Amino acid sequence: MREQIYAYLRDDINKGNLLPGQLVNTSEISRSMGISKTPLREALIQLECDGFVTILPRRGVMVNRLTLSDVRESWEICRAFESEMMNRLFHRIDASCIENMESINNEMKEAMAEKDTDRFYHLNITFHDAFLSLSDNHQMLRILKLIKQRLYDFLSRSCIPEWETVNCDEHEHLIELLRSGNRESATAFLRDIHWSFEKQEDHIRRFYKQASKEEVALAGE
Repeated sequence: MREQIYAYLRDDINKGNLLPGQLVNTSEISRSMGISKTPLREALIQLECDGFVTILPRRGVMVNRLTLSDVRESWEICRAFESEMMNRLFHRIDASCIENMESINNEMKEAMAEKDTDRFYHLNITFHDAFLSLSDNHQMLRILKLIKQRLYDFLSRSCIPEWETVNCDEHEHLIELLRSGNRESATAFLRDIHWSFEKQEDHIRRFYKQASKEEVALAGE
């Protein structure tokens, strides 16, 4: 039950039904879902542990805002984890995996042409998971998943076409490096370009500034 409630609330945050800074109406959720407050409280505690909400004593539960500092720190973690995993997993990334990544990237281009931002986002996650899933380090995978959920919760309401194009182009270059068998170059590209906050900062600021028009506030500018 706790997991079902957790998923329900995560979906509400993703769809924008629960906005950053907004207090969660726990009584209404309890009534609408026909559940007691015990599993709801457990789900909210898990959401707080995962960084999505803050439980405020005597005030309620507030959906967390995403600050520029949060974004920067999250990118730095993704940068460190993914480049390290690329380096470690390079010998496992075979022709089949590379072909799968190329196919996914082509689908991303289709989604971009159709202006289907939700699909583009999910495919982007799938692209990275194509090689990350080869890892046996479940803790790193869990942390990456949670961080990406926090980063892209509001993607469906913010679209930067130029950034999507850059993203697909970088994926193509990464695929070329994988095909060439150059572990060092592939790892460096993922670390120093694709997941570099500094290299992507202009797009990141535009992305979250545009999202803020839909009541998603990015503080710390």
